[in-house]
This record gives sequence, C-alpha cells and structure tokens, in this order.
Amino acid sequence: MKKILLTTIHRPLGVENETCTKNITAEAYHAQITLLQGPLGIRASRLGIGLDFIAANLKNPTTVLHYPTKRTLIKELKKGYDYIGISFIICTFPKAKELCELVRIHSPKTQIVLGGYGTVLKECDQLADHVCREEGVNYFRRLLGQEEVNTFNIPVITRGNEIMSVTTRPESIIPTGLGCSLGCDFCCTSHFFKRQYIPLIHTGRDIHKVMHSVNSGKTKLRNIGIIDEDFLADRKKIMEMAQLNAQEIEKPILFSCFATLKSLSQYTLEEFILMGLSGVWVGIESKRADYYKLKDIDAAQLISSLKSIGIIVLVSMIIGYDWHDEETIEEDFRYLLSLKPALSQIMIYSPCPQTPLHSKLLRENRLLNIPFKYHDGFHVLFRHPNFKPRELETLLLELIRREHEEFGPSIFRILEVQLKGYESLKDSAHPLFRARAKEHQRLCLEIFPLLKLGIKKAPSQKVKEYLKNLRDRMESLFHVSILDKLKEFSVPTLYYYTDLKDRTNWLRQPKTEINRYNFSR
Repeated sequence: MKKILLTTIHRPLGVENETCTKNITAEAYHAQITLLQGPLGIRASRLGIGLDFIAANLKNPTTVLHYPTKRTLIKELKKGYDYIGISFIICTFPKAKELCELVRIHSPKTQIVLGGYGTVLKECDQLADHVCREEGVNYFRRLLGQEEVNTFNIPVITRGNEIMSVTTRPESIIPTGLGCSLGCDFCCTSHFFKRQYIPLIHTGRDIHKVMHSVNSGKTKLRNIGIIDEDFLADRKKIMEMAQLNAQEIEKPILFSCFATLKSLSQYTLEEFILMGLSGVWVGIESKRADYYKLKDIDAAQLISSLKSIGIIVLVSMIIGYDWHDEETIEEDFRYLLSLKPALSQIMIYSPCPQTPLHSKLLRENRLLNIPFKYHDGFHVLFRHPNFKPRELETLLLELIRREHEEFGPSIFRILEVQLKGYESLKDSAHPLFRARAKEHQRLCLEIFPLLKLGIKKAPSQKVKEYLKNLRDRMESLFHVSILDKLKEFSVPTLYYYTDLKDRTNWLRQPKTEINRYNFSR
C-alpha cells in the first residue's frame, strides 16, 4: 500500500532570511494579537490540523510532520514515501518551494502534492506533481484510487496555551467546516471554496458527540476550540448541539469559535451559556464597510452583552480601504477602542488571488510586485490613494502600540470578563450556570498572581490604575488563598526568563511533532 507523508513548512521560523521574516511564525496569538504585550502575551502554536484531518481519513500508512527541521524531513523522506503533501499559505510559499527542492534531491521518486490556501498562486503548478485546491481528504482519496466519503473521522488535537512560559489548561481543536458563503471581498478562505460551506460534521448531535469524546483528563470541563469560519451560522444545527451540551453539568463543554456578528445576533444570552460558548472571534473590519455580516447589527451592544456573561470577545479590524486616510483610520480605531475587546487584531487590507479585491486591483493596475514572504498582513501589497506603503505599515504598528497602552495585556482583560461572568452567574438557579460561575472563579484565581507584576509593568498610568482596581475588586469578591499570594513571588522570575526566550529566537521555535496513522505495530 502506498505511503503518504504530510508536512507543514519547516523551521526555523521568525527569522530574517531569503525564505522567512520575523512575522512568519507558528504563533496563533503572539504573531498578531498580543504582538507588543511582551512576556505577558498569550502564546500558542498553530498546528497543521488539516494534515491530521486528512491522515485520519485515509486507509494508507500516513505520517504527519508539524514544523520539522530540514534534517528531520530528509531523515523521514529516506524511509520511502510515494507521496508528500506540503501545506502552506502565501507568505510561506518560499519555504514550501524550498521543501519541494529538498524532496526532488533526496527522494526523487516521491510525488509532491501542494495544498492549503497558498495554492491560489499559479506558481504552484510548476513546482509540484499535483496541486490540491479543494477539500483535502477526498482529493487524496481520489489520488489513491479510493472512494470519496461524506462522513469524516474527526481527529481531536490538543494543545496548550502559554503565559510566561507556563502552559495553561489544554484546548482540544475540532474542525467542523470549511469555507464560507458570505464572500467578503478580501477573504481567501471563502473564495478558495467558491463561496461554498463544506460541513465536516453534518448535525448538531454529531458535533456534540465529538465534543463529548474529548478526553479532558482530570480537569473539570472540556475546553474546545472550533475550526469553522462562521460556526454559529446555522441556528437549527447549533441549537440541536446546545440542547445536548447543556446536559453536561458534571464536566461542562466550553468552546471558542469564529463567528459573524450577524450569526451571533440569532441567539439569546441564555442560549450562549447553554451551548457552552466561552470565546468568539468577530470581524468588525471598518465602520464604513458594507459587508452583509455587519448590516443592521449594534456591535457595541452585542459585544457588551457577551462580555457581561463571561464570554471573551476577540475583535478584528482592517486598515487600508480606499476610503481610509489618517482621519478615517483614527475614526475606525476609536470605534475599536469603544468596544473594549479582550483581544484585538488589526491588519492591512490585503488582496489574495481569487478574491474580488485582487481582481479589482489587478484591473486597476494597482498591485505591487512584493515578494511572497511579505504577504503577511503587515505589508502593503497595492498602491493606496492616500498612503505610501511604509506610511501605512508604520501606522499599523502604532495602532497596535496605542491599543496596548489603552487597555494593557489581554490576559488582564480576560480576567475582567471572567469576573463579570462570575458575578452574572453565581446565584443562578440553573446548575450549569453555577458550574460556569465556578469556572470563571477558577480562571480569575489562576490569573491573580500575575496582577502585581502587571501593575509594575503597566504600559501606561491608565492601565496601572485599571489593574489596581481589578485587583481590589478580586479581593473583595473572592477569598484569595495564601498559596495564590505566594505565587506572586515566582512571577518576576518567570517574566524575565520568558523575556530572555523572546530575545533569543532559537528558544522560541515550535516543537516538531510527528503523528503516524495506519502503520502496523
């Protein structure tokens, strides 16, 4: 039977060389969202979930590599694989190209399959034997002469977030769907699948089954991250899941997901708690943006309501629309600040091939010839009517800095949301709501030892006063144990150790992970 090797791009990452930049990392948060928050920023590696998903749905012996070194990849290639699948995005295309060259040298009989959102580049066709520009499981099954499937095996991949080099509670990642029908003009993921939504799990009951199967060990809850562009869009399916999730009181199901404001507006606050929503990532883009997902929605009221019951909200904003000048960008930034999100992402409007934005700028002859490694959301890729590229790129970093000075590290904003959730739910008659309140309390006490150092390292006087008030509020609500207060003394050591790791890039490389499927023991 033919053997398959699937791999992400290779290490090192976050370095300046011909195939990489400091912005190309394996980070899920710190690369963009907590970029300037230093050792107090939230850290987590992005895993190549799609590769494990493909491997779990093939009959063939399959090896999955997450962030190998070149040496590890070459060693694995020498075991003799019939196909190698390489997953990448546009900014990592130079690294994917380098991997292709290594395969041709060290295992010339191995056929190369390129996949992932980076395959929107026409250059892929000259590099590989095969290019997958669709859902990957059935593409590989056809390639191997196997029948297509409609029901998938769902691998549950667990990762841990990290604060100051200490791993927090594990999070299990579950993919439930691909693509999105909304088709925002800049959105690669929507247009890659031709504005179609492809469910990987078809019913709410089946989503619940996968959530319920999560092995949460000794923890008192199941902590889950959903991979789906707009998970809450189908109310009927989600409410079927919610009714079952609500019965899990001894070990509640809590999940975070991507969603639009339009989808969120379909539910009541009580329904959010019953389904187990604990965090959500939404795009506001710009006050002047005319996307369907933003129409007739009071974003401020909705986001405030979510926070009031302990749901963490990550808000993303875009700069670089044609209507943007210094005044209108400042207006949008003030709008973002008014929402007081726990986490923020600010990126530059970027044209991805196959999107309407790319087609429009191509017609107008405004696309710039920028090396692929700079297609990262931090660099301008087209001629803007009001900014030179360097001006907009500098402004982006300035806005991220100002957001940090306004609110401080996200971990403390998350603490405030947890406090609100605890206060809202602690006296509820519903046992699930009270269980949620206990979890909010536990998270608050977990973060508490960081407050003293957070006050000392606050980026502004405003944040310093905010954190002092937050600490006082905590101590008035909870009994903070002597042990939790003693932990404060170890925090500075962890802070400076993490700072050293951040300054020494080789210590910040993602760990290489190797997963094997269908190999006989």
